[in-house]
Amino acid sequence: MKALTLNKMAIASLTAAALALTAGAANACSRFTLDTPHGVSTVRSLDWGEQLGNVAQVNPVGISNSSEAPSYKNAMTWTTKFHAISQMEWDVFGGVASDAINSEGLAASLLYMYDSAEFIADYQDNGAPAVSFLDVIRYITENYATTEEAVKAFNNNDWQIAWKDGLHGTQHGLHISIQDKSGDIALLQLNKGGKMVVYRGDTESDLRVMANSPLQQDHRAYVEKVNLDDIAAKGIPSSISSLDRNLRGLFNTQHVTFQEDASWAQTRGKLLSTYNAGNLIPQDLIDPENGETYATWTQFVYNHDSGDFLFTNYDTRSSIGYNFNDTKSFTKTMCADTVKQAEEGLSEAVFTECKTR
Repeated sequence: MKALTLNKMAIASLTAAALALTAGAANACSRFTLDTPHGVSTVRSLDWGEQLGNVAQVNPVGISNSSEAPSYKNAMTWTTKFHAISQMEWDVFGGVASDAINSEGLAASLLYMYDSAEFIADYQDNGAPAVSFLDVIRYITENYATTEEAVKAFNNNDWQIAWKDGLHGTQHGLHISIQDKSGDIALLQLNKGGKMVVYRGDTESDLRVMANSPLQQDHRAYVEKVNLDDIAAKGIPSSISSLDRNLRGLFNTQHVTFQEDASWAQTRGKLLSTYNAGNLIPQDLIDPENGETYATWTQFVYNHDSGDFLFTNYDTRSSIGYNFNDTKSFTKTMCADTVKQAEEGLSEAVFTECKTR
C-alpha cells in the first residue's frame, strides 16, 4: 500500500532532522498490558522532546502492502489478512505505526530502545523478508492472530526487522512488544553481537510493563534491588528515567485490584490512574540519565476483547474514542486524525478516506 507516502524525500529529510534534534531525549514511552474482569487491556503513551501527532488508520482485509528495506536481500510484501487499526505518527516520525490491534485481539507496540543502536552493525541479514520499522507493527497485526503465532513465524525466519535501514535512512534502536487477548506477551530486543532476543511472559509477568533503555536484563537487575511487596512504597524512585518508570509501573500494577462488579468505564479509569501515577510524564521535567526533557503527548487505552479505544492528547487534555467493531465494514483504508478531532471537541472519531501526504 503506497497511500500516505507522497513526497517521501521531504518526509525523510524532515524526519531525519527532527530525530537528530531529539535523539538525546529518546528514553521515552511506556506500555502496560493487564488482565481485567472486562478482558485484557493495554495502555500506551508516546513521550518525546517535541509535540507528537496521531492518526488512527484502519487497514481492511485484502489490501496489498510492501515494505521498503533496501539493505536486505528480500523486502516484505503482504496482503492484509486481519482487519486492523494502527496508530500512525506523522509529525515527527514521518509515518511510523507505533501501535496497532487487529480483529483477533492481537496488538503490537513499538518503543524506543537506545541501547540497541550500537548492535545494529553486527546484525546479519538472515534472508527472511525484511520489514521496515515504519511498517513492522502493521505487518504483525495484519498477519497473525496470536502472540504465539507471530513469534513462531519470527523464530522460523518468516520475517525479520530491517535494522540497518532504520527510520527514513537514520538508524535507531527500537524494540517491539506483542500482546494478545489471552494475555500472552512477547518482547523482541536486539542485543550484543546483533543477536535478537525474544522474551516471553504474560500479564502476571514483568513483561506486563514496557519502557525503554536499558535492555530487559538490566531492567530486571535494577528491579531486584527494590522490595515491590512494600505497599508503603519506600524506596520507589520518582525520576522520569526509563529505569524508574519501569520499576514504578511494576510496583503500581502489582498492587492494583480490579473489582469484578465494576463497569468497563470504571475499570478503564482505574487502568489510566494506575498508569498515570507512575508512567505519565509531565512537561519540563529532566531525565537524570541523559539530562534531557520530554513529555507525554499522546496516550491511548484499548480493550483487546471489546474493541473499545480511547485516545487522549495531553497538549490540550482532550479525548476522543471509537470502537474497533464499528470499522469492520470498511473496505478501503480509512483514517481519523485523533489529535485534531479531539481538539475540535468531537467525542467519537470520524473516519474518512486517508489523504495522501
